[in-house]
Amino acid sequence: MDTKELLGRVCGSINDNEVCIYNCGDGAYMRLIKNTSKSDFLKICGECERLGYTLFQRNDIEENLHASYRGDMLIHTYFCQAEKILRVICDPYSVEFEREEPKYERRCGSALWQFENDHSYIDCGMCYILRCADNSFFIIDGGHFLQPNDHKRIYRFLRERTPDGERTVIAGWFFSHAHDDHVSQFVDFIREYGSAVNIEKLYYNDAPIDHRDNMSWGEANKKYIRRFEECARSCGIPTVKLHTGQRFFVRNLRFDVLCTQEDVWPKSLENFNNTSCALALEADGTRIIFPGDAADVESDIMTARYTAKTLGCDIMQQSHHGHSGTSPEFYQMANARTVMFPITKIKFDEEYPKQEANRVACSIAEEYFIASDGTVEFPLPYKVGSAKIYPDETFENFAAIKMLWGYDYPDEYKKQLFEEFLRRGGLPALDEIEA
Repeated sequence: MDTKELLGRVCGSINDNEVCIYNCGDGAYMRLIKNTSKSDFLKICGECERLGYTLFQRNDIEENLHASYRGDMLIHTYFCQAEKILRVICDPYSVEFEREEPKYERRCGSALWQFENDHSYIDCGMCYILRCADNSFFIIDGGHFLQPNDHKRIYRFLRERTPDGERTVIAGWFFSHAHDDHVSQFVDFIREYGSAVNIEKLYYNDAPIDHRDNMSWGEANKKYIRRFEECARSCGIPTVKLHTGQRFFVRNLRFDVLCTQEDVWPKSLENFNNTSCALALEADGTRIIFPGDAADVESDIMTARYTAKTLGCDIMQQSHHGHSGTSPEFYQMANARTVMFPITKIKFDEEYPKQEANRVACSIAEEYFIASDGTVEFPLPYKVGSAKIYPDETFENFAAIKMLWGYDYPDEYKKQLFEEFLRRGGLPALDEIEA
């Protein structure tokens, strides 16, 4: 039975005059059914069992009901009370994930790092690294192709924290979405270091490249989406296509999927940032929200669907680097005391007066950290004020930035930025010393 045929059989017991089917990518299809209730959700669950599928996971988040069934493929269904919408997804691509905290040897304390991407040529990029309690790692995103040495820096960072004589284990690598500044350095990492480390699983949910709204995604971006997908599919690493409401474990890390591109349908995905997969992480008593680059549509979905019980957290990653992302209400509900900005200091200062969401998040927080100021380590469980800031490693190449992007800044401002870089422990390049 193919995916669409199975989808039709699973949903056969639901009366729906408007059949709305969405291509989720990776061979998965979703049916969206409006004006439904909990009883319709239970009907779908019953139909899955009648067809011989076995319950793999039931995970409810507030009033939102989610269930995954396993057979020759995954059937994932979920009902959202705020929308009264039932979604049913048949997914032949995704492998199984850990539903409970697995057995492992606790060897170290857990930690989160906001990794300083090289911002010599570009002001974006995002990379977070988590150390699990068994000294394996979980990575979120990576960096831009104009951060060409960051895959080497990531590998070196992991090796420095792996005992001598042991292979580095990346227990999971998650991608919030397939924008080039989030996935490009993974491709380079696989090419250069794929055989030198053990990567256990990849986690993501990308929109299909042939989506009806892809004309607005840009040809250059689509090139890097294809590059990432080809690498992810050919590298031989098992892949979990995440769906909203699933809960998965990686060692002592517990993740809940809060939103994916599947939740946006049938609304527009012209803004590619709304393809982001948003995660909530619980690690050793600390709650962290990673919305990726989630924008207006996904923000509205999450604030309508969840309360502060779900969105509330200790640490928040500011969406879309602190550019236009999730709403002020989203950050009010999060009420985070620590905020992480994956952005440069220059762009942070430029965006702050423009973005109410940034001002709201910072007004609530007791501390915030900007990625370009140096890698930051948060020991877990985290207590405000206990972060360790590493020496700043990279600085803007203003001549290249002007050539690439047309940005230029007054000499006095550039001098001030460089002096701040040196105060943060940065080392000047040879040409800067000679100058």
